[in-house]
Amino acid sequence: MINLVHPINMAEKIERPTPEHTAADATRKKAHADYATAAEAMKILNVRQQTLYAYVSRGLIRSISQPGHKGRLYWRDDLKRLEARSLARHGHGAVAASAMNFGEPIIPTSITEITPDGPRYRGRLAVDLARARVPFEAVAQLLWTGILNDGTAIWKKSKPWPELNQLIESSWSLRHGSLLDMFSLVTLYIGGSKQSAMESMDDGHMFNAGRQIIQTMVGCCGLVSDQNRYHPMGNNQTVSEGILAALSIEPTSENREGIEALLILLADHELSPATFAVRVSSSTGCTLHSCIVSGICASTGTLTGQLYDRVDEFFDSVSTVGALVRRATSLHERGMAIPGFGHPLYPRGDPRARYMIELAKRRADQPRQMTAIYRFIEEMGSLHGLLPRQELGTVVLTRAMGVPKHTAGALAALARVAGWLAHVQEQRMFGTVLRPRARFVGSPAGSAI
Repeated sequence: MINLVHPINMAEKIERPTPEHTAADATRKKAHADYATAAEAMKILNVRQQTLYAYVSRGLIRSISQPGHKGRLYWRDDLKRLEARSLARHGHGAVAASAMNFGEPIIPTSITEITPDGPRYRGRLAVDLARARVPFEAVAQLLWTGILNDGTAIWKKSKPWPELNQLIESSWSLRHGSLLDMFSLVTLYIGGSKQSAMESMDDGHMFNAGRQIIQTMVGCCGLVSDQNRYHPMGNNQTVSEGILAALSIEPTSENREGIEALLILLADHELSPATFAVRVSSSTGCTLHSCIVSGICASTGTLTGQLYDRVDEFFDSVSTVGALVRRATSLHERGMAIPGFGHPLYPRGDPRARYMIELAKRRADQPRQMTAIYRFIEEMGSLHGLLPRQELGTVVLTRAMGVPKHTAGALAALARVAGWLAHVQEQRMFGTVLRPRARFVGSPAGSAI
């Protein structure tokens, strides 16, 4: 590739790509692009232009505008998903394959319903619960039992484990992992005791074990603060207060509201990849702690939990509105998505992100760069029709609060433990093993090796 910034050394031999190489490179770029042109979209779906537009108007395909161009770009994931749904008409196997990627619902649940207004926990909108400032503990109880008691509920403090504190601080000093990795480590350690293992298999005591896991994770948040150590929750502390104390953030009314809203809005989201991993583990008879670790591990993936970090890195790369827009435009020109925008389940915008950004904007005192971020989000909406998803909203809210960077994903996993417990319990009630079938597409026997 020719460098347009530095002078070319004419003495060097420059290998010019052949037409075949150029075509192959272009094909590879298209295959890895997040967007497709209208012509590419119609080819993938084998439909006419009018049908493509109808899919967009019905919210089945997300599209974005291109400043200076008439044509729009279409999300390749949505096209592939719709293609699978079309193939599903040919048999039950194809139907199941389509359902595995944001397709038709395949597992019954009475825990959470996805609606245009956001997730609904046992019939109650998560955004409404956050606006009403219902305690996270009460929302967890709602997910677990279906009963909402919105009075102040403080969980009994877990017993101190000196050996656990030593394990956490010695492991963290090695600096080989992230806060999510520490969550996995401590959860496995707690589950290693005979008492915890028995409780995690008994529905009557499972929630006590879940509270212990959450409280221990709260203490681990102190590792990424200025304290740089495990900070156990104090007596008569709520989960949100414990998080603020561990992160060395003032427990003001604004900060308590922000953390509480974040925990509530992210407590569950139906069959997310991590939650599905939890349910698969539960269906095989794993202990509660093993199920939770399955969810945490699935939350560390580059396409899931690390999206929070990519949003953080995007905002760290530049500091002005113009620079953010230019970088976003550069990504678009390469057919790549801007981190944190466009949720396939919310074509008209993710209500969770909308409320978290609203809370962030409302704050009186926040870092200077936040103004540029808010304007950038508005620009993306007006220029491209892009709307933020919860990962972006979570990063924006935590940044406005002064939470240490690259902590948003860990806080999201901590909140999701509440939902995972409910899914473990529900899956155990089904009493069946989740075991999808695979459609073999390899070479037939006897073919050339």
